[in-house]
Formats: sequence, C-alpha cells, structure tokens
Amino acid sequence: MKCPKCEDQQLAGAAVRGIEVDRCPRCGGIWFDVKELGALMASHPSDLKPLARGKNDDSTDARAGLCPRDQSRMIRVRSARKPTVIVETCPTCRGLWLDGGELGELLRP
Repeated sequence: MKCPKCEDQQLAGAAVRGIEVDRCPRCGGIWFDVKELGALMASHPSDLKPLARGKNDDSTDARAGLCPRDQSRMIRVRSARKPTVIVETCPTCRGLWLDGGELGELLRP
C-alpha cells in the first residue's frame, strides 16, 4: 500500500501487541484498519511509543489523501478523543489515517 500523503512511498508493517499496522517511513503517518486504533488505544501508552514517532506537518495535515486500502477519497474528521487532532477516515473500508505526530498527540493527557 502507498502512503496517502507522500503518495510514492510504500507503507511498512509494524506490529504492536499482536496488531499489525502500516506506517510510512518518510512522513511517519500510520494506517489503521477498522478497529485497530481502538484496540491499541486500550494499551499502555508506553507500548505505543514506537508508533508515536513523527512530527506534525501542516502541509500534509491540511489535505485528505486517498485510502491506501481501496483508493477512496478519505474525509477529515476531528478525533473524539482529542478534538484538536484531525484524522482522515475512509468512508468505504472505515480505516483510519493518522499523520506523523498525531498518535503522540492522542496519547498525551
């Protein structure tokens, strides 16, 4: 699968607590298939530190990309957990994209 923000970068698998997500090695964004993020957010924050790398980039955050799973146009929504974080979600497969740094932001109290 390709990164919806970098567009030419292949996503790489990363496993945390037995759940494999897809991460962009360039921008640090993470693709979560439906229910993966919810399952991981129940983990201790220290377990998620390896995924929480990356930093916010206003140029990538300002636009929704294409779903790496099915190429549907993703929609931007505010996170229910932290409304200051805007995530992208696929209306077709219901997967979720977090730009680099957004997982770290969601983990902060």
